[in-house]
Amino acid sequence: MNPQDNQDLESRLQELERQIDNSPSVLEVNQKREETSQPQKNSQNLERFLVSIQQWFNSLPTPGKLAVIVVGVIIGFSLLNSVLRLVSSLLSVAILGVVLYVLYKIFIARRSSE
Repeated sequence: MNPQDNQDLESRLQELERQIDNSPSVLEVNQKREETSQPQKNSQNLERFLVSIQQWFNSLPTPGKLAVIVVGVIIGFSLLNSVLRLVSSLLSVAILGVVLYVLYKIFIARRSSE
């Protein structure tokens, strides 16, 4: 090889090294892709799951569909009943707390101020 070819190769090699140093690494590019695609993967997984459930439901015979709907309604009402009982219990505790506080203020606070 002549010296001119050597110099051309050297300059080309240095140029390529600069480009590699300035460009993001493959790992960084893959990490960025994964970060942006993670919500897409989650939504795609959810969509696939819902489609498979819908296909399963559509493949059921009519009595099976009716049974699934009835069970779903029963479970829904059961959850609603549980939530309403929880709210009712919290309201009862709050009312009891207010009544006890008022009784405390009437009887105990007055005696200590006398």
